[in-house]
Amino acid sequence: MCVGERHYTRHGIRPILENHISDIIMPDITRCGGPSEMKRMATMAEAYNVMIAPHNPNGPLSTLASSHVCAAIPNFFKQEFIFNDVPWRDTIISHPLDIQNGQLVLSKRPGLGVDLIEEEMDKHPGLREHRDGFYI
Repeated sequence: MCVGERHYTRHGIRPILENHISDIIMPDITRCGGPSEMKRMATMAEAYNVMIAPHNPNGPLSTLASSHVCAAIPNFFKQEFIFNDVPWRDTIISHPLDIQNGQLVLSKRPGLGVDLIEEEMDKHPGLREHRDGFYI
């Protein structure tokens, strides 16, 4: 069983770990508190022999942020990411995601390895609606 995409911070996953509810947790870096908190959640999960498979139906920047955390933890299982949802996905970052044999290869460039192209991002603002407690 895999849970956690809507659990926030290490305090939110504590009951899951203490009660041995799941073998895998799937924090979402955009919701759990960012890279530092995801790393703390992974460290806590490791103490319970629980793997991490980050939830990530998001854009390339959150894919890279999640992947950098995954590269730094021993209990990484799999990384969810969307590779071809919109044709302009890689135009909002300075370097496209490097996918080789179904695996994301992290660059050696500083930070997350990309810069945001703000002019391109302005062309694709996304939806800002709230429906039944969910955001889009």
